[in-house]
Amino acid sequence: MAFTQLYQNDPRWQNKIMGNGRTETIGNLGCLVTSLTMMGNYFGGNETVASFNDKMKQNNGFQGPWVRAFRVNSVFPNVNYQKHIECDNQDAPLDELDAALAGGSLATVRVDYSPAAGIQSHWIVVHQKTGDDYKIWDPYNNPSEPDTLVGRYAFAGTAAQIIQEMIFVGTGTLQEQSAAPAPKTTTTSKQTPSTTTSSATAAPAATNTDDDQLIISPTVNGLTLRDQPKITGSNVLKYLPQSSKLVVLDDAATAQTKIGKRNNWFHVREIEGKEGYVAAWYVTAVSDPALGSHKTSQANKPSSPSKLVVKTSASSVSLRTEPRISSSTLISYLNFGTELLVIEGDSAASKIGQQGQWLNVQTVTGRKGYVAAWLVTKA
Repeated sequence: MAFTQLYQNDPRWQNKIMGNGRTETIGNLGCLVTSLTMMGNYFGGNETVASFNDKMKQNNGFQGPWVRAFRVNSVFPNVNYQKHIECDNQDAPLDELDAALAGGSLATVRVDYSPAAGIQSHWIVVHQKTGDDYKIWDPYNNPSEPDTLVGRYAFAGTAAQIIQEMIFVGTGTLQEQSAAPAPKTTTTSKQTPSTTTSSATAAPAATNTDDDQLIISPTVNGLTLRDQPKITGSNVLKYLPQSSKLVVLDDAATAQTKIGKRNNWFHVREIEGKEGYVAAWYVTAVSDPALGSHKTSQANKPSSPSKLVVKTSASSVSLRTEPRISSSTLISYLNFGTELLVIEGDSAASKIGQQGQWLNVQTVTGRKGYVAAWLVTKA
């Protein structure tokens, strides 16, 4: 397919305001907008970064200055937003990336563009696998740098360590990787999985979600959880990492209209069960995220968890009623990177990553069950 490299720092649009922003320009923060434009054009579109920005603005494609990638289809009708994966502080699932590229999709991925302390977020397009590396289209014009992921961003480690977030788009259905097999076993212990009927991961066809509850996530690192819906120095409960998932305890339909709006607050519950209030203008809906390139805030360092919290390290990890693999024990499938509160004894930490072990957990919405310990990492 045809491709034309576009740059956010192109003089034709670098000073243009992003979406519904006030001072944020494409040249400074428009890496994701530029990446989405390139991907849409690759699949048959014909937009400049400026025209894509304008059309997304007309089609509810921004929350303030941050682009809602979910709305890319409103400008490029033949392009589907296929999947969004967050992988902060854990290796990115490269098998999913490889399968998507092999199936004809493209991925825009978030990386840290600088070896300096903290996270300086930047979105680029990954379009081809080459050995242990990937060919990229970087929206920031820097011709002296290599055109591969590891070649340009090796200071952050391997490809799996460099990638912190992924969005897949394409013209059809996303090609998924094969489900990971459950470990073989010869014992009949309840704590060891049987492999006769199902696997610990599966295709997400039967995904069961809490559709009546609004789940939100911070758009900044160190978002303050407060005991009252107002800003004072005395009402801070904790600081939340940007990867947090929060259940909104207010009416979901009403709350949806407040997202991104100043002087509005949400009553929420976080993964450890603590309730409080967060500023609505610093959150986005998990089901339809508003994303962009912005530096991780260093003002508030996220609080360390007081309880054991884990994250799934594979896609479609099964949450089960009992610690065994059977079609009769399946509750739902969990996305890659889902946070889970461990609700069993002190020995639980030693099970993490261990084949044949299970953890009793609770989701952010309060649903309890068991997950395979070999498919989670410590959050």
